[in-house]
Amino acid sequence: MKVYSKIVEVRTYGPMVLHPITYAVKEVIRECKASIGLVWLSVEGATPALVVLSRGMYKDFLNFICRLIPFNGWRHGNAYAHLISTLISTNIAVPIMDGSLVLSPDDDIYLLETRSVHNHVRRISIQIHTV
Repeated sequence: MKVYSKIVEVRTYGPMVLHPITYAVKEVIRECKASIGLVWLSVEGATPALVVLSRGMYKDFLNFICRLIPFNGWRHGNAYAHLISTLISTNIAVPIMDGSLVLSPDDDIYLLETRSVHNHVRRISIQIHTV
């Protein structure tokens, strides 16, 4: 088993903005020449999240999350961001087959910036486990 690791930085703004990162993951797969294995993604912090969504579903997804966990009504000012991150997750794993991510053609990987920030840099650890 071989493990290839890389940190990718994504400049974000928010709140509740999805930033596509599939292109960055595919680039790391190309760099390490992985043909079969698993890519493990993890974003630093207690408020962002990683998610796989079909293109065109992002508005429905964001509407659902905002209804489920409203922005107001919490003692801690950005408690909603922590709760959303906990509910969705800060890491995901996606299989690699024939050098490609095993996703449907309409799926993409997104970084969700939950906080009301501008020009924030999020660090995503990409680890590829391959043979």
